Amino acid sequence: MVKIHTLTLGFANALLVQAQGIILVDTGIRVSQDKYRAAFVELGIHMEDIQLIVITHGHADHFGHAADLQEWTGAPVMCHRLAVKALAGGEQAPVVPRNALGERALKLLRPNLPLLARPVQPDLVMDEAAFDLHPYGIPGEIIATPGHTDCSLSLLLDSGEAIVGDILVPSPFSGEPCLAYFATNEQALLASMKRLLQQAHTFYGGHGGPFTKDEVLKLL
Repeated sequence: MVKIHTLTLGFANALLVQAQGIILVDTGIRVSQDKYRAAFVELGIHMEDIQLIVITHGHADHFGHAADLQEWTGAPVMCHRLAVKALAGGEQAPVVPRNALGERALKLLRPNLPLLARPVQPDLVMDEAAFDLHPYGIPGEIIATPGHTDCSLSLLLDSGEAIVGDILVPSPFSGEPCLAYFATNEQALLASMKRLLQQAHTFYGGHGGPFTKDEVLKLL
């Protein structure tokens, strides 16, 4: 049985996925080591139990503490090949509004948007081929889901649950679920979402969720 725990860590969430193994998806930013430890202890695990750290895309709020967690846990960090530059440079991948909501959201969020993070050198890099999570004790795989950024990844679990980074987000104005209002490629974003809908019924995002399949279908 797979358990997904949402950890509220600063500007963005992290997701802890627990089955026979334990992996961490994204890291939050501007969070102390004590807060991480407390969150893990509450779930009955230790930092050293984490076997893999997955970064869904190259925005600083999602990889801000990857270097720290790489050291604290001893776990490898993995990302898409196109995210390596952002992670290794501690830089932000492009944030591109795709609609009027995105323009409004960027004006609202810009003062708090993390632009820099501690650089981290990924240990594992994937491209378009799926990355099998079974060796890490998690029944599922990681797939490339470009659109929000060129380097976006999603976890697709055998249970029908998906962890999708910022492909799905709540509106900062209404709280209602939205398809990413920041996107470098809108057509790729739509194609990625449709691909996920073919196999998943529940969606966890980096800033909210879970969202149901019915909620997501309404967005398309």
